[in-house]
Amino acid sequence: MLYLYLGYIAAQLYAVTEKIIVSQISALAIFFSIVVFFLWSSFPVAGYLLAKLLRAKGALNPKLLFVFGCSFGVLENTLFHYNILSYGQETLGTFIVFCLSFALAYFSDNKPTFKPAL
Repeated sequence: MLYLYLGYIAAQLYAVTEKIIVSQISALAIFFSIVVFFLWSSFPVAGYLLAKLLRAKGALNPKLLFVFGCSFGVLENTLFHYNILSYGQETLGTFIVFCLSFALAYFSDNKPTFKPAL
């Protein structure tokens, strides 16, 4: 789950950094914003944790989890950029990524080995 979270953070970091740099707020408000960002970013990938608690059998390697985390973050940003979701619908974007993370826990990258019948 950590790599999924780090990938999601990596994708969201640009937008958050831009907002913090452009705004004229105090250092304490910036610190609080960063803490809230890291806490709030854990909710979308908590779907993966929930699925694992429900005994999901999927197993992905850390690189794939990181790539999927980045993809989910970019997807969420894209939904807002192209006005598919409005800026009042942040909860819906979070829920979409939560559901995708939940579903991801059931996939595996293990390739079945082929054993020819004799």
